Amino acid sequence: MLYVSAMLLVLATATGGWSTLDASDLGLLAVSGLVGILVGDLALFTAMARIGPRRTSVLFTCNAPLAAVGGVLLFDESFAPWALVGAVLTVAGITLAVNFGSRSGTHTDVFERVEGSLLVGATWAGIGALGQALGALAVKPILDGGADTLAVAAARVVMATIALWVFARPGDRLARPARRGALLPLDHLRLAGSGFVAMVVGMSLLLWSLGHGDTGVATILSATTPVILLPLLWVRMRQVPTVGAWAGAALTVVGTALLL
Repeated sequence: MLYVSAMLLVLATATGGWSTLDASDLGLLAVSGLVGILVGDLALFTAMARIGPRRTSVLFTCNAPLAAVGGVLLFDESFAPWALVGAVLTVAGITLAVNFGSRSGTHTDVFERVEGSLLVGATWAGIGALGQALGALAVKPILDGGADTLAVAAARVVMATIALWVFARPGDRLARPARRGALLPLDHLRLAGSGFVAMVVGMSLLLWSLGHGDTGVATILSATTPVILLPLLWVRMRQVPTVGAWAGAALTVVGTALLL
């Protein structure tokens, strides 16, 4: 989070985006950062450490329909008939693809191993999904008002980073599974690279899409991440995805086409 904060602060300052934010925006920015990042990402990473990326992704997919329903109720958004069918097919395809994303016997791999209770890990994933959905809904009015995407992203991240550091000591002992201690130099490089790709680039693009389109469409499209994760896990685990995973990926492609 320190790496991401530094990168976004530099980018927002270089582009002059701070002038697009008002003092009245701080409340919603704080809600979005604290609920969407502090609660949402912390719960997501905790779930991933406990039950692996595949299981976490299945449960985390529900953040898309939650945000879509919120967009309909709060911002009078709507889906055309074919787009609604596409949204349902996309979410179903994601769930199917990830649920059948690995073959039996792979539970010993580091990406499939369950650390501790499966129920506890699933609960963390559900909390993460709800947090991310609420975080997206909270920030949409600010983006709709013309606020700069990078400035919004930077403000959210800085607020969440301060909060994360406040809770780091007591919270880490409760949340993390048993593992090695101090981070290695290579770990810092991985964290910086992951932060840049996932949050500086990925989160900023998602915020931009929230400000230029419907919440439901943006969040459902962003939820296709688990399907994109399938071939990456294929390369890592050296196992071809199952027929069910292929079918789910194909369904996601069809649903996305209808959604757009």
